[in-house]
Amino acid sequence: MVKLMKYEIKGTYKILLGILALVLILITGIYMYSRDSSNFLNFGAIFMTLSVLVLFGTSLATFLYIVSSFKNELYEDRGYLTFTLPLTGNQIVGAKLLVAMFWFFILGLAIFLYNLMMISIFSTSEFDFSELFKAVGQVVSVKEIIIGVIGGIFNLANFFILIYFSMALGRVTFRNKKIGGLWFVIFLVLSGLLAFIQVQIIELFPYYFDINTFKMGTMEELYNFEISIGNEVSISSETGIFKLNIASSIYNIIELIVLYLGTAYLIEKKIDL
Repeated sequence: MVKLMKYEIKGTYKILLGILALVLILITGIYMYSRDSSNFLNFGAIFMTLSVLVLFGTSLATFLYIVSSFKNELYEDRGYLTFTLPLTGNQIVGAKLLVAMFWFFILGLAIFLYNLMMISIFSTSEFDFSELFKAVGQVVSVKEIIIGVIGGIFNLANFFILIYFSMALGRVTFRNKKIGGLWFVIFLVLSGLLAFIQVQIIELFPYYFDINTFKMGTMEELYNFEISIGNEVSISSETGIFKLNIASSIYNIIELIVLYLGTAYLIEKKIDL
Protein backbone atom coordinates (compact mmCIF):
# COMPACT_ATOMS: atom_id res chain seq x y z
CA MET A 1 0.00 0.00 0.00
CA VAL A 2 2.83 2.39 0.87
CA LYS A 3 4.55 1.58 -2.43
CA LEU A 4 1.32 2.32 -4.31
CA MET A 5 1.03 5.65 -2.50
CA LYS A 6 4.60 6.52 -3.47
CA TYR A 7 3.83 5.55 -7.06
CA GLU A 8 0.69 7.73 -7.02
CA ILE A 9 2.57 10.72 -5.62
CA LYS A 10 5.40 10.27 -8.11
CA GLY A 11 2.91 10.14 -10.96
CA THR A 12 0.98 13.25 -9.94
CA TYR A 13 3.43 15.60 -8.28
CA LYS A 14 4.63 17.38 -11.44
CA ILE A 15 1.16 18.50 -12.51
CA LEU A 16 -0.04 19.40 -9.02
CA LEU A 17 3.12 21.27 -8.07
CA GLY A 18 2.81 23.07 -11.39
CA ILE A 19 -0.72 24.11 -10.42
CA LEU A 20 0.59 25.28 -7.05
CA ALA A 21 3.38 27.31 -8.65
CA LEU A 22 0.91 29.00 -11.00
CA VAL A 23 -1.40 29.82 -8.09
CA LEU A 24 1.43 31.32 -6.03
CA ILE A 25 2.42 33.49 -9.00
CA LEU A 26 -1.18 34.70 -9.34
CA ILE A 27 -1.37 35.43 -5.60
CA THR A 28 1.88 37.39 -5.78
CA GLY A 29 0.47 39.40 -8.68
CA ILE A 30 -2.68 40.19 -6.73
CA TYR A 31 -0.71 41.48 -3.74
CA MET A 32 1.64 43.49 -5.94
CA TYR A 33 -1.34 45.12 -7.61
CA SER A 34 -2.85 45.93 -4.22
CA ARG A 35 0.32 47.77 -3.20
CA ASP A 36 -0.33 50.44 -5.84
CA SER A 37 -1.97 53.28 -3.90
CA SER A 38 -3.85 54.43 -7.00
CA ASN A 39 -5.71 51.12 -7.04
CA PHE A 40 -6.18 50.85 -3.29
CA LEU A 41 -9.63 52.47 -2.97
CA ASN A 42 -11.26 50.17 -5.49
CA PHE A 43 -9.21 47.13 -4.68
CA GLY A 44 -11.19 45.65 -1.77
CA ALA A 45 -13.93 44.02 -3.84
CA ILE A 46 -11.50 43.14 -6.63
CA PHE A 47 -9.10 41.49 -4.16
CA MET A 48 -11.86 39.36 -2.65
CA THR A 49 -13.19 38.38 -6.07
CA LEU A 50 -9.79 37.44 -7.44
CA SER A 51 -8.88 35.54 -4.27
CA VAL A 52 -12.08 33.52 -4.38
CA LEU A 53 -11.59 32.78 -8.08
CA VAL A 54 -7.99 31.67 -7.53
CA LEU A 55 -8.89 29.41 -4.61
CA PHE A 56 -11.88 27.98 -6.44
CA GLY A 57 -9.82 27.40 -9.57
CA THR A 58 -7.07 25.68 -7.60
CA SER A 59 -9.51 23.39 -5.82
CA LEU A 60 -11.34 22.58 -9.04
CA ALA A 61 -8.17 21.88 -11.04
CA THR A 62 -6.74 19.68 -8.27
CA PHE A 63 -10.03 17.85 -7.84
CA LEU A 64 -10.50 17.21 -11.57
CA TYR A 65 -6.95 15.96 -11.97
CA ILE A 66 -7.19 13.55 -9.02
CA VAL A 67 -10.61 12.27 -10.05
CA SER A 68 -9.61 11.86 -13.70
CA SER A 69 -6.57 9.86 -12.59
CA PHE A 70 -8.78 7.32 -10.83
CA LYS A 71 -11.29 7.32 -13.71
CA ASN A 72 -8.56 6.66 -16.28
CA GLU A 73 -7.40 3.61 -14.35
CA LEU A 74 -10.94 2.24 -14.30
CA TYR A 75 -11.84 2.91 -17.91
CA GLU A 76 -8.49 2.69 -19.70
CA ASP A 77 -5.81 0.03 -20.10
CA ARG A 78 -3.45 1.81 -17.69
CA GLY A 79 -5.55 0.43 -14.83
CA TYR A 80 -4.35 -3.09 -15.58
CA LEU A 81 -1.07 -2.44 -13.78
CA THR A 82 -2.72 -1.01 -10.67
CA PHE A 83 -5.50 -3.55 -10.27
CA THR A 84 -3.26 -6.57 -10.83
CA LEU A 85 -0.91 -5.63 -8.01
CA PRO A 86 -0.84 -8.03 -5.03
CA LEU A 87 -3.05 -5.65 -3.04
CA THR A 88 -6.58 -5.93 -1.70
CA GLY A 89 -9.33 -3.61 -2.80
CA ASN A 90 -9.21 -1.92 0.61
CA GLN A 91 -5.52 -1.17 0.17
CA ILE A 92 -5.97 0.24 -3.34
CA VAL A 93 -8.86 2.50 -2.35
CA GLY A 94 -7.08 3.51 0.85
CA ALA A 95 -3.95 4.48 -1.06
CA LYS A 96 -5.94 6.50 -3.61
CA LEU A 97 -7.88 8.29 -0.89
CA LEU A 98 -4.85 9.09 1.27
CA VAL A 99 -2.92 10.50 -1.68
CA ALA A 100 -5.88 12.65 -2.73
CA MET A 101 -6.24 13.97 0.83
CA PHE A 102 -2.49 14.50 1.03
CA TRP A 103 -2.42 16.73 -2.04
CA PHE A 104 -5.39 18.81 -0.90
CA PHE A 105 -3.71 19.29 2.48
CA ILE A 106 -0.35 20.24 0.94
CA LEU A 107 -1.85 22.70 -1.52
CA GLY A 108 -4.16 24.22 1.08
CA LEU A 109 -1.39 24.62 3.65
CA ALA A 110 1.04 26.07 1.10
CA ILE A 111 -1.50 28.65 -0.11
CA PHE A 112 -2.43 29.59 3.47
CA LEU A 113 1.19 30.08 4.58
CA TYR A 114 2.06 31.93 1.38
CA ASN A 115 -0.83 34.34 1.94
CA LEU A 116 0.43 35.03 5.47
CA MET A 117 3.87 35.76 4.05
CA MET A 118 2.41 38.08 1.40
CA ILE A 119 0.41 39.94 4.04
CA SER A 120 3.54 40.50 6.13
CA ILE A 121 5.49 41.71 3.07
CA PHE A 122 2.91 43.96 1.42
CA SER A 123 1.07 45.28 4.48
CA THR A 124 1.33 49.10 4.62
CA SER A 125 1.53 48.99 8.42
CA GLU A 126 3.13 46.64 10.91
CA PHE A 127 1.07 43.48 10.93
CA ASP A 128 0.81 41.51 14.16
CA PHE A 129 -0.24 37.91 13.52
CA SER A 130 -0.78 37.31 17.22
CA GLU A 131 -3.50 39.96 17.19
CA LEU A 132 -5.10 38.30 14.18
CA PHE A 133 -5.18 34.89 15.85
CA LYS A 134 -6.41 36.50 19.05
CA ALA A 135 -9.29 38.13 17.18
CA VAL A 136 -10.18 34.82 15.54
CA GLY A 137 -10.09 33.14 18.94
CA GLN A 138 -12.65 35.60 20.26
CA VAL A 139 -15.09 34.62 17.52
CA VAL A 140 -14.42 30.88 17.30
CA SER A 141 -13.33 28.65 20.16
CA VAL A 142 -10.44 26.20 19.91
CA LYS A 143 -12.88 23.30 20.23
CA GLU A 144 -14.89 24.60 17.29
CA ILE A 145 -11.75 25.01 15.19
CA ILE A 146 -10.65 21.43 15.96
CA ILE A 147 -14.12 20.06 15.21
CA GLY A 148 -14.25 22.14 12.05
CA VAL A 149 -10.92 20.77 10.82
CA ILE A 150 -11.91 17.18 11.62
CA GLY A 151 -15.28 17.74 9.97
CA GLY A 152 -13.62 19.21 6.88
CA ILE A 153 -11.29 16.22 6.54
CA PHE A 154 -14.19 13.83 7.03
CA ASN A 155 -16.38 15.64 4.49
CA LEU A 156 -13.60 15.64 1.89
CA ALA A 157 -12.96 11.92 2.43
CA ASN A 158 -16.68 11.19 2.18
CA PHE A 159 -16.91 13.21 -1.03
CA PHE A 160 -14.00 11.40 -2.68
CA ILE A 161 -15.25 7.97 -1.61
CA LEU A 162 -18.71 8.68 -3.02
CA ILE A 163 -17.11 9.65 -6.34
CA TYR A 164 -14.87 6.57 -6.33
CA PHE A 165 -17.85 4.34 -5.56
CA SER A 166 -19.90 5.94 -8.35
CA MET A 167 -17.07 5.39 -10.83
CA ALA A 168 -16.56 1.78 -9.78
CA LEU A 169 -20.31 1.08 -9.88
CA GLY A 170 -20.55 2.70 -13.31
CA ARG A 171 -17.64 0.59 -14.56
CA VAL A 172 -19.32 -2.60 -13.33
CA THR A 173 -22.83 -1.68 -14.48
CA PHE A 174 -21.91 -0.35 -17.92
CA ARG A 175 -19.23 -2.59 -19.37
CA ASN A 176 -18.77 -0.37 -22.42
CA LYS A 177 -15.84 1.92 -21.61
CA LYS A 178 -17.07 4.52 -24.11
CA ILE A 179 -20.02 5.44 -21.86
CA GLY A 180 -17.93 5.80 -18.73
CA GLY A 181 -19.24 9.33 -18.21
CA LEU A 182 -22.47 7.88 -16.83
CA TRP A 183 -20.72 7.54 -13.47
CA PHE A 184 -21.59 11.21 -12.92
CA VAL A 185 -25.31 10.44 -13.23
CA ILE A 186 -24.87 7.69 -10.64
CA PHE A 187 -23.04 10.17 -8.42
CA LEU A 188 -25.87 12.71 -8.63
CA VAL A 189 -28.54 10.08 -7.90
CA LEU A 190 -26.62 8.66 -4.94
CA SER A 191 -25.91 12.14 -3.56
CA GLY A 192 -29.61 13.02 -3.67
CA LEU A 193 -30.65 9.71 -2.13
CA LEU A 194 -28.12 9.89 0.70
CA ALA A 195 -29.05 13.51 1.43
CA PHE A 196 -32.75 12.57 1.57
CA ILE A 197 -32.05 9.74 4.02
CA GLN A 198 -29.98 12.11 6.13
CA VAL A 199 -32.81 14.65 6.36
CA GLN A 200 -35.23 11.90 7.41
CA ILE A 201 -32.84 10.78 10.14
CA ILE A 202 -32.54 14.34 11.43
CA GLU A 203 -36.32 14.64 11.64
CA LEU A 204 -36.62 11.32 13.47
CA PHE A 205 -33.76 11.99 15.91
CA PRO A 206 -33.49 15.78 16.52
CA TYR A 207 -30.83 15.50 19.21
CA TYR A 208 -27.76 17.70 19.07
CA PHE A 209 -24.41 17.75 20.83
CA ASP A 210 -23.05 21.08 22.07
CA ILE A 211 -19.34 21.29 21.24
CA ASN A 212 -18.58 23.89 23.90
CA THR A 213 -20.56 22.54 26.85
CA PHE A 214 -20.60 18.82 25.92
CA LYS A 215 -24.33 18.70 26.55
CA MET A 216 -27.15 17.22 24.50
CA GLY A 217 -30.26 19.08 23.46
CA THR A 218 -33.22 18.96 21.11
CA MET A 219 -34.13 21.35 18.34
CA GLU A 220 -36.92 22.83 20.46
CA GLU A 221 -34.34 24.10 22.95
CA LEU A 222 -32.81 26.40 20.36
CA TYR A 223 -34.15 29.69 19.08
CA ASN A 224 -33.18 31.98 16.21
CA PHE A 225 -31.05 29.26 14.68
CA GLU A 226 -29.82 28.39 11.21
CA ILE A 227 -29.48 24.85 9.89
CA SER A 228 -26.62 23.84 7.60
CA ILE A 229 -26.90 20.42 5.99
CA GLY A 230 -23.83 18.84 4.43
CA ASN A 231 -21.95 15.67 5.26
CA GLU A 232 -22.13 16.99 8.82
CA VAL A 233 -25.29 18.77 9.99
CA SER A 234 -24.77 21.70 12.31
CA ILE A 235 -26.91 24.32 13.99
CA SER A 236 -25.63 27.75 14.90
CA SER A 237 -27.76 30.16 16.93
CA GLU A 238 -27.30 33.83 17.67
CA THR A 239 -25.80 32.91 21.04
CA GLY A 240 -22.88 31.26 19.28
CA ILE A 241 -23.83 27.74 20.33
CA PHE A 242 -22.46 25.18 17.90
CA LYS A 243 -24.09 21.76 17.82
CA LEU A 244 -23.83 18.54 15.84
CA ASN A 245 -26.75 16.28 15.12
CA ILE A 246 -25.79 13.00 16.79
CA ALA A 247 -27.79 10.61 14.62
CA SER A 248 -26.71 12.35 11.43
CA SER A 249 -23.05 12.18 12.43
CA ILE A 250 -23.32 8.45 13.15
CA TYR A 251 -25.11 7.97 9.83
CA ASN A 252 -22.35 9.75 7.94
CA ILE A 253 -19.66 7.63 9.58
CA ILE A 254 -21.55 4.47 8.61
CA GLU A 255 -22.04 5.88 5.10
CA LEU A 256 -18.32 6.49 4.69
CA ILE A 257 -17.44 2.97 5.87
CA VAL A 258 -20.05 1.30 3.64
CA LEU A 259 -19.03 3.28 0.55
CA TYR A 260 -15.36 2.58 1.22
CA LEU A 261 -15.91 -1.16 1.61
CA GLY A 262 -18.28 -1.18 -1.36
CA THR A 263 -15.73 0.51 -3.60
CA ALA A 264 -13.01 -1.89 -2.46
CA TYR A 265 -15.28 -4.88 -3.13
CA LEU A 266 -16.19 -3.70 -6.64
CA ILE A 267 -12.55 -3.08 -7.53
CA GLU A 268 -11.33 -6.38 -6.13
CA LYS A 269 -14.16 -8.70 -7.19
CA LYS A 270 -16.20 -7.13 -9.98
CA ILE A 271 -13.93 -5.06 -12.21
CA ASP A 272 -13.32 -6.95 -15.46
CA LEU A 273 -10.03 -5.72 -16.90
